[in-house]
Amino acid sequence: MSCLRPMLNTAIRCHCRALQRAAVQSCALGSTCSTTTAIQMVNLQQTCDQYRPVHMYTRHFSSLSSVQYQSEGSTTPYYAPAAEEKPGLGRRILKKLGFTGKLRVNKYRLRNSGLHMYACCTDGIDFSDFFEACGLPDTLNSWFLIMELHVWMCLVRMKQEGEEGKIVCRWLVYTMWEDIRTRGKAMGISSSQMTESLNVWTEQFYAMIFSYDEGIICDDRTLAGAVWRTVFNKSCDDPEKIERLVAYIRHQMQHVDALDTEQLLKYGKVPWLPFDPKMPLE
Repeated sequence: MSCLRPMLNTAIRCHCRALQRAAVQSCALGSTCSTTTAIQMVNLQQTCDQYRPVHMYTRHFSSLSSVQYQSEGSTTPYYAPAAEEKPGLGRRILKKLGFTGKLRVNKYRLRNSGLHMYACCTDGIDFSDFFEACGLPDTLNSWFLIMELHVWMCLVRMKQEGEEGKIVCRWLVYTMWEDIRTRGKAMGISSSQMTESLNVWTEQFYAMIFSYDEGIICDDRTLAGAVWRTVFNKSCDDPEKIERLVAYIRHQMQHVDALDTEQLLKYGKVPWLPFDPKMPLE
């Protein structure tokens, strides 16, 4: 594995440069796409407001019991994990040379780790503190914004762990979408409304990943812009709220990066640091 480290470092540097170039290009497209996205988010918020208070309704809803696997006789899920990619030429050459790439942890255990990691992003978070500190309404959309932030932090951490991390990430994201659909069904949201909401959230989720990735590798100003666009939907006039959330993300990322890799891969348990809305800013 030591011989692969230079290749990995080069790939990371290329990825960072690609993010920076894409950020410049996205600015040119922002004026065209922002209006459409804003309209979609307003419609989504109005839909979710019909089912308030969402957080209080689902606060005891366990994510571990909400996911139905195909082994239980359910149909193919809408957001099933992507099929494993066919090994490329380089990987096949390494395999011929004796680098088999054996997983450190069994695939089934990695799948369970992804499920438990997502449960930590929902059951291990006090959403009321975030709603109060950020001035967010108690809706399914607000819950999704805070939940996806913690899912992103898990994805950043697990992407450092090679093939095992990729497997955990796939099951983490799959579990997230299945849980959202189950929560919406339990709240009485119609299938058509839920499908429309999922389409909007899917676009927002991957845009969020790009924005937060750019912010975490750049400075606090860039990260604050990502928080302002994603969490506050460009409608926050209090910079202290944004600053407090940026400080929380930086602090939490340092904590997650320091967690033991073996424990994360085997069990998927992420003990989050508490969010203190009254914590003094530096």
